[in-house]
Amino acid sequence: MSGGPVGSMWQGDRVDVEAYLARVGYRGDVAPDLATLRGLHTAHVDAIAFDNLDAVLGRPEVPLDLDSLQEKIVRRGRGGWCLEQVVLSAAVLDRIGFTFTAFAGRTRIRTGSRFGPALHVALCVELDGRRWVYDVSFGAHGPHEPIRLAENARLDGDWPFDLVREPTGEHVLRFLRPEGPAELYGFTTDVRYPSDFELLNHFCLTHPRSPFNHRMVLQRTRPHVRHLLAGSTLTEIRPGEPATSRELDRDEMLSAPEDIFGITLEPADVQALRKTLDAP
Repeated sequence: MSGGPVGSMWQGDRVDVEAYLARVGYRGDVAPDLATLRGLHTAHVDAIAFDNLDAVLGRPEVPLDLDSLQEKIVRRGRGGWCLEQVVLSAAVLDRIGFTFTAFAGRTRIRTGSRFGPALHVALCVELDGRRWVYDVSFGAHGPHEPIRLAENARLDGDWPFDLVREPTGEHVLRFLRPEGPAELYGFTTDVRYPSDFELLNHFCLTHPRSPFNHRMVLQRTRPHVRHLLAGSTLTEIRPGEPATSRELDRDEMLSAPEDIFGITLEPADVQALRKTLDAP
């Protein structure tokens, strides 16, 4: 393992990569190559859920420093929202020796708008003269492995995706569902930095139009099923089938983080979530 340079803004020299690999269940060889990139991507999305519980529980901050994220996601078994997961995964890729930048995307799937704030972040990895979108944190609608950053690129298999290029120059990542393509987000490769993440993090935590600070949003992607909980509505997606949804009662919502999304909550977090769900 080559290791990121000391003082890198992605902090690869400070990440406990062995603990991360154990957390995501990755057991293959590790090198800055395409096989490792694919394996890490799939292992991460299988193991780590999208989790906005800190915001829902009224925590005053969602820290983005690497030490806090390793404690929360790696050691305590929590998930995190995209900004948290990107900081952690970027440190791991940096430690291994990958070359990459970060970019921001304008989410379309839940908003229907092409012009909303660019709140989603992911990585663009350069490898052997090609670029790959490495997006481990879009949740139940996100890709299960990296997709080539090229016009009309496509991921086939149980969970098909493609990339299209619009006349504006934006790339659009699409989830190819039986009911028709779902546009996930549009993006350019303009470089974003960790300091930009802090501004996006503040918006997601505090802004009245944030989609993440007023209801529980949990998402998990596994090989044969994907789950999304938004408020009390649980959506299940299986390969080649239309998505199905149902409403959860209070007890089901309380148990959903662990039972459905594999999120380990501390007893105090469970009590705080119970009070939140009981609030009028």
